[in-house]
Amino acid sequence: MSLSRIKNGTIYDPANGVNGEVRDLWIQDGKIIDRPPNADSFTGKTLDATGYVVMPGGIDMHCHIAGPKVNAGRKMTPDLKRTAPPIYRGEHTRSGTGGVVPSTFATGYLFASIGYTTAMDAAIPGLHARHAHEELQDTPILDKGFYLLFGNNHFVMKHLRNQDQNALDAYCAWLLESAKGYTIKIVNPGGVEDWKQISRKTIKELDSPVQNFGVTPRQIVRGLAGTADRLQLPHSVHIHCNNLGIPGNWETTLNTMESLEGHRGHLAHVQFHSYDGDPNDPT
Repeated sequence: MSLSRIKNGTIYDPANGVNGEVRDLWIQDGKIIDRPPNADSFTGKTLDATGYVVMPGGIDMHCHIAGPKVNAGRKMTPDLKRTAPPIYRGEHTRSGTGGVVPSTFATGYLFASIGYTTAMDAAIPGLHARHAHEELQDTPILDKGFYLLFGNNHFVMKHLRNQDQNALDAYCAWLLESAKGYTIKIVNPGGVEDWKQISRKTIKELDSPVQNFGVTPRQIVRGLAGTADRLQLPHSVHIHCNNLGIPGNWETTLNTMESLEGHRGHLAHVQFHSYDGDPNDPT
């Protein structure tokens, strides 16, 4: 069994009541353990952390580091990569490119440099899951995963229209297992479908029906939130509300919360969904 030590670090661990104590950490097979019996005679791998803070790694539960939207960003901003500070190859690291969308290796190094050890991409379409996994596999240091998009999925809306909750649960379970997603993500429920297929205009009201399906954003949120709970997913349904960035959208956000009807729900970037004002205000 592999045993290693982080020596003399200043440890902060609020969950375990440790506040700035200088001590050793012992790690065996990737897990922190109690001081071993052979601690005094230990001559194995040791990292001297004297003068450094040692603390639990940060978790970014909503980021965008893989998938089609990230690669579209890379294609759109080659000029920013040319002017960004280069990331050189080091003794233990590989080279990479920066800019607003760094390369995979650079992404891992940059996250780690600010104390993050886990990152969850918050929007991956099922059809792009395989490539997203390849990108994440190429991203070093971090533990990572992603949330799978369901909010404008045709099969989801069909099962909701048919009021077939069992079929909805089974479909979501199958897709999550097949794509290896962590939980259900909803983005602008119903609005994306209307924009891309019908009107080039998104749905503004939670009770407006989606064209060709007859279900509403409220039904999509409520149905998928229930599915996430029945499947006992490790994270609740993850919601990007309708009317992002629109003045007066706080009402949409409040109505979305109410549509959960007691189910778990995580509302992402809520600061952009909490605006006062009139949606017709040009400013």
